[in-house]
Amino acid sequence: MKKINLIKIFAVILFPVIVMSCTHKETDPSIVRSSKYNESLKKAYKQLGLFYTTSNIPALTVAVSIDNQVVWADGIGYSSLELKIPTSPTHKFRIGQLSELITTLTAARLQDEGKFDLSKPVSDYIPEMSQNYYKFSVSQLGFQVAGLPTETRPAGKVPVGSLKTFVPTFMNEKLVYYPGSYFLRSELGIDLMAYALEKNSNKAFTKLVQETMLDTLKLTNTVPDNPYRIVDDKVNMYDFDFISQPIVSNQIDLRGKEASAGYLSSVLDLVKIGNVLVYPGFLKQETLDFITKPYTLSEGGDTQYGFGFIVAKDSNGEIFYGQRGSVDGGCAALLVYPEDKLVIAMTSNIGGSTTDLPIFDVARIFKEQLHPERVEKIEEK
Repeated sequence: MKKINLIKIFAVILFPVIVMSCTHKETDPSIVRSSKYNESLKKAYKQLGLFYTTSNIPALTVAVSIDNQVVWADGIGYSSLELKIPTSPTHKFRIGQLSELITTLTAARLQDEGKFDLSKPVSDYIPEMSQNYYKFSVSQLGFQVAGLPTETRPAGKVPVGSLKTFVPTFMNEKLVYYPGSYFLRSELGIDLMAYALEKNSNKAFTKLVQETMLDTLKLTNTVPDNPYRIVDDKVNMYDFDFISQPIVSNQIDLRGKEASAGYLSSVLDLVKIGNVLVYPGFLKQETLDFITKPYTLSEGGDTQYGFGFIVAKDSNGEIFYGQRGSVDGGCAALLVYPEDKLVIAMTSNIGGSTTDLPIFDVARIFKEQLHPERVEKIEEK
């Protein structure tokens, strides 16, 4: 009896969520549901519906790409709770530290074009930091092994102005370890890389990203987050209060932090970025091999981190690439299984580290359909 009641409760909870997602399909051409993956979609909608209702989030968007084709893209919930506007795969969300991947891929592309060198010491591009007694390369910044300290202030809470004014405040500080000997995530390292790119090109970092990456990949829903600029299809931002209820997020200013945490993007653009790590084209194959190989420390051992993203193995021993980000008013996650050419992106318009998007759950569902033989073996056991 209890089992039946639970099923009824979940059916009542999930039904309106799924119906709400389906009802605006006719008027939203960005929604994609491939009939080839119907079984996976049914399970995935239930998974996301459960997460949506239990996590009390305003909105969630998802996009799944297999073999470089979007097979699923949809949104659940509202881009604006006040106006009850359904969310769409084209809506722009804050992606936080996922912005780091935009920076590192831009740097890698410029190297392929012969306009930048990842192996050079950063001080070659920024002469005013040459007094730093340790030399570290641009690539070591991306692999997070340069020795820079971690950022102590949450991105956007304290305005930094611009790279030109912000980076000189920390670039000559003493390193916390010898470059290449240890791994430590640092937004400051990505900010420093962006400044090196800016100095090398004599162009504003955001303009360089636009010309090098966004225009090339046709990422029309990816833009810097400027609190004073009106941006089309930008979602409203929320955070949790002390009892985990959504409240309007405080305004933050991410100008000067675009490289490490300050971009807006959509799930449809994020899966395009994920596919850059799978298929040569935007980058040369040799460059892909370099950036997707975990860094080997001078003391021995790998870091499980590539050039701006995680490179690790899941519980089944399968290699994946991943990155996630969270700032006030938004969070995002990107997951890539290169062997399956499976790319998944998720975004939500609520901030806080308590919101862990169920991206691995969705990956598992699609991988079950891609590898039915593995499911059969488990059932036999």
